[in-house]
Amino acid sequence: MFWFVGVFVAQTVVELTEEVVMSGYYGTFIANFIHRFLAAGTFLGDLLVGEFGVLTMAPIYLLGLLLPLVIGFYIVLSLMEDSGYLPRLATLVDRLLTGLGLNGRAVIPMILGFGCVTMATITTRLLGSNRERLIATVLLGVTIPCSAQLGVIAGLIAPLGFSYLLFYVLTIFIVFVVLGTALNKVLPGESTYLLIDLPPLRLPRLKNVFSKTYMKSLAFMKEAAPLFVLAAVLITTLQYIGVLTWMQNSLAPLTVGWLGLPAEASTSFIMGIMRRDFGAAGLYSLALTPVQTLVGLVVITLFVPCIASIMVMVKERGWREGLYIWTGSLLIAFFVGGILARII
Repeated sequence: MFWFVGVFVAQTVVELTEEVVMSGYYGTFIANFIHRFLAAGTFLGDLLVGEFGVLTMAPIYLLGLLLPLVIGFYIVLSLMEDSGYLPRLATLVDRLLTGLGLNGRAVIPMILGFGCVTMATITTRLLGSNRERLIATVLLGVTIPCSAQLGVIAGLIAPLGFSYLLFYVLTIFIVFVVLGTALNKVLPGESTYLLIDLPPLRLPRLKNVFSKTYMKSLAFMKEAAPLFVLAAVLITTLQYIGVLTWMQNSLAPLTVGWLGLPAEASTSFIMGIMRRDFGAAGLYSLALTPVQTLVGLVVITLFVPCIASIMVMVKERGWREGLYIWTGSLLIAFFVGGILARII
């Protein structure tokens, strides 16, 4: 899975789609065309084809960077679903998840969370108690990266080597276990038992795999495109009126002093509030050392859920618990990132 998504798709395919096709051919063409009518440096010119332009950054990241990664991940996930392996995975991890206050059935929202945390949050309804649903929702919101974000993370960390990948996975796993164990100790009640049917194993049908991949990728495009355009407009406006620079300076003690990242990294965190993979993609444009890349990816993974996810969490859990999850993920992300920056 890592070789296919993190190496082949994230490096070979994305290098072609993002750098050659979208940035090289499309980006140059659209910038030259728009600049015939709007001068560079004007608000409208920057809004359309500037650094965070609606016609440059949004389609280049969406089509050139994220879409190939999302398609690759959904192919792998669909193969696991259609083979009948996911219910067996629930059985395998039942004992582990019981220690976190869940049962093996919770692996289904967790796996779906690697596709879309918003969708996975809704599926926590299948868990047997309100306590389990709360624990699963917190773990989804804090520690599980969505497919688009995971693809960007894989693309950034794969060139760094296996040791950095191990550090990243180990850090997120430790936070996952510690957070789940703490919630299991604090919240009253006990886990319910796992009762699940195991379908027969079979070879996946390619028609089913590609049909699922197509439908999920199309749904991703429909959901992500408006948010990318909105984020491009918001970030360009903040940059033009000077608010972005002010926010970067205000967050400098945190991003530079505590995390050891460039001040510009705060822009990625701001974009991550709009959409988590958008924030991760923002790290691409920064000249980071391997350690800074690792710290940035850990923070952006543990960072607050995107707007769509937090709205669903509020809908499922209520405003109070939704606010607790949002605030808690923010504190955990920067605390763990700062600790990691000092021990590596």
